[in-house]
Amino acid sequence: MSRIQILAVISCTASALTPAGVCGDERSDAPPIEIVGRLFNHKDEVKLGLPIVKGEHQVLYRATGDSYKFCHQQNLAVWQGKLFLMWSNGITHEDHNGQRILYCHTQNGSKWSQPAVLTEDHDGPSPLACVSAGWHDAGDTLVAYYTAIMEKRPGIDERNALFYLTSKDGKTWSKPTELAQGFFIEGPRRLPSGRLLTNGQWADRQPRLRFTDSSDGLSGWKDGKIPRVENVFTFPEPSWFVRADGTIVMIFRTKSGDPWIYASVSKDNGESWSRPVKTNFPDATARAFAGNLPDGTTFIISNPSRVPSSTHPSIGRRNPLTIALSKDGVLFDRAFVIRSEQTSIRFKGTNKLDGWQYPSAVVWKEHLYVAYSINKEDEGVTRIALRDLQTVADDLPGPDCPRRVIP
Repeated sequence: MSRIQILAVISCTASALTPAGVCGDERSDAPPIEIVGRLFNHKDEVKLGLPIVKGEHQVLYRATGDSYKFCHQQNLAVWQGKLFLMWSNGITHEDHNGQRILYCHTQNGSKWSQPAVLTEDHDGPSPLACVSAGWHDAGDTLVAYYTAIMEKRPGIDERNALFYLTSKDGKTWSKPTELAQGFFIEGPRRLPSGRLLTNGQWADRQPRLRFTDSSDGLSGWKDGKIPRVENVFTFPEPSWFVRADGTIVMIFRTKSGDPWIYASVSKDNGESWSRPVKTNFPDATARAFAGNLPDGTTFIISNPSRVPSSTHPSIGRRNPLTIALSKDGVLFDRAFVIRSEQTSIRFKGTNKLDGWQYPSAVVWKEHLYVAYSINKEDEGVTRIALRDLQTVADDLPGPDCPRRVIP
């Protein structure tokens, strides 16, 4: 190696320690995503050292003493000129007997319909609780999915199953039909190829990543192959984005107390996946949501705090809620706060904790809409103009330290 080459390596290594950029290697086992150094300042527990992106906030459901007191697991989708939102709505505790699904919609993004019941828990042997699992726009039909928890207490076992309902008007719904075994909280989304990709978990808490080339979202589903990773996942809660070259990147939540996102990639349209590996993207061990803006910019909306929650010390604080951006789907070098105001639980319940949690997002009418639960008891949504989410500058990192390319 020449003296010039040695100096170039030293220069790249040094620049990796600065927030201006990262120079990684090109090993095949390198993590699929990374953040620039000090993107999140964890000494600032309120905003992690980030600017606040401008947004319009609304509360669509607020728990009261005489109403259901649990809201969580929200999902957004657009169908026939309307934006639809669904979420799990429990009596008091998370995923307990009697939990139902509520939904509402808007035509202009600001005025929402009153929440209505999408499906209710059948008070019998099956199911014992309903968990929001997303939507699918099937042309003249809107498909709504939910997971039915079949056991007598919250948790995951082989009796949990994904069901679907269909509607031609967004108001009246078919009877539920079982679609798959497992636990799902995010609906299918369309890949650039037209294929649908959805994601959940098996009874043994390994990720279940499914795809179909059928446009109805109801048939032709197959399981993608992904290597097992032992002692990492409790609730993987996968979510994904696509790079410009068609590579799909799937991110995963790990066990409580392991404050890092894991990630895997697929280069064959979701049929097979690399072994999930740990990234340097911090996480409060909560659901994150990943996707792409119209210009291809990648985003991850999450709770990247590593400070323990006061009510659940093994879980990080689910405050603030942030959005991190990447131009190439590898390096995340810009981030904003979506919500950081202090929140407090008003009604105690199993697994409830403070904060802005479990985001779901969709782009519609030049805005990014982000839905989230507040303390797992209220339902909120934020509308952000796309112009306020500027893409990452092209000059990061510099020409002497090229951005790492994932094989």
